[in-house]
Amino acid sequence: MLLVHLDDPSPRALYVVRHVLEGMLGLSVRFAAGEEEFRSAAGPRLAYGRRVFIGALHVPGSDGLALHRTPGTVATDADGTPAIFLTAGGHDLFASIFFLLSLADEIACTDRDAHGRVRPDALFVVRHGLAERPWADHWALQLGERLAAQWPGLRVQRRYRHVVTVDMDNVLRHAGRPLHRALGATAKDLLKGDLRAVRQRWKDRLTGRDPYLAVPDRVAEHRSLVDDAILFMLLRGEGAHDHAVPPQRWPAHVRARYARLAPGVRLGLHPSYDAVMDRDRWAQEAAWIRALPGVDAIASRHHFLRWDPPAGLRTVQELGFTEEHSLGFADRPGFRAATCTPFPWYDLERDTATGLMLHPFAVMDSALVEKRHLAPDDVVRTMSTFSDHVRAVQGNFTSVWHDRYLSGHREFAPWPTVFQRVLQHARP
Repeated sequence: MLLVHLDDPSPRALYVVRHVLEGMLGLSVRFAAGEEEFRSAAGPRLAYGRRVFIGALHVPGSDGLALHRTPGTVATDADGTPAIFLTAGGHDLFASIFFLLSLADEIACTDRDAHGRVRPDALFVVRHGLAERPWADHWALQLGERLAAQWPGLRVQRRYRHVVTVDMDNVLRHAGRPLHRALGATAKDLLKGDLRAVRQRWKDRLTGRDPYLAVPDRVAEHRSLVDDAILFMLLRGEGAHDHAVPPQRWPAHVRARYARLAPGVRLGLHPSYDAVMDRDRWAQEAAWIRALPGVDAIASRHHFLRWDPPAGLRTVQELGFTEEHSLGFADRPGFRAATCTPFPWYDLERDTATGLMLHPFAVMDSALVEKRHLAPDDVVRTMSTFSDHVRAVQGNFTSVWHDRYLSGHREFAPWPTVFQRVLQHARP
């Protein structure tokens, strides 16, 4: 048991110190009721703030937790480790991690793209290189090493994990599509002279078979290589950005297939493009996925990553989701909050910790292929490198894939092999 004294036991300090020591280091923690108890206690002790106590490990504090200012710059020590809130005794580790996890910069940023998303290049973590490694986890482990050096009985408990996630943006490629869409797609194929595509489309519609039905089976086939697997289901097909076959149009055998997913493969919700601005739409989609047999979806990831804290995260929680998986980049690899450890969302506007866990992801197939223009071998190398960054801190490596890539259908033929190679390298 580690006894902790806080100079200022504010909600922010309690949140970040508990998360770092318990959530990131796996230690058992108790907060001292007062200074006298802390001074007289035996055993491992940590003091956070400006007060130094004889025999206790001291983590220097600053005004960083108040967030009256955004850090102006990032300093780097001799071994290349960055630091945000500097103090006379080093850097304020807890304030630095709180700044990143609270998404303060994300919320304040007004530089948005055409989809209303914060532009990554405008973020503090990107501008200062903090998104390239899970630096918050490095800082936490450095603290763990200091604690273990002073009290060898304290054991840091972390374990490398790989969570594979798939955004099911289509669910089906041909089967279940409205007739007018099938006719329109057929006309385009005929204009291109692609008779093979025409034959495949109408064969799939008549037989109910579909190339995208291979995706849940492909994930199940490799389930033993990962710790967790989630299929995030988009359930709308109208509009410029939503192209899924909704469950109301699934053939009976497709519905049955998703009702009997392999053990360890679960379903989450992929809220549609406009759901972030329409709570009723969002609630309807949550009801749709939970109406599927045997499904109790607790995880969500926004389509196009159009998540919008704090209001959007409150809606996620209000609708009964306990995991949010949108924390990552759509145009590059990296760690959007400079961490690879899931963490409870802190509602900065209400100044309170919540029960909603944010799960960062590190790499996305479409970001590497469609934005970075990487070839299959380069995708394997990049994803493997980021899994190595996570393995170095014994964190959670979360990869994002899309159903069109994992289907292996036509132009996506190389990608099932890429998937397998990445999973083999990144296996726990």
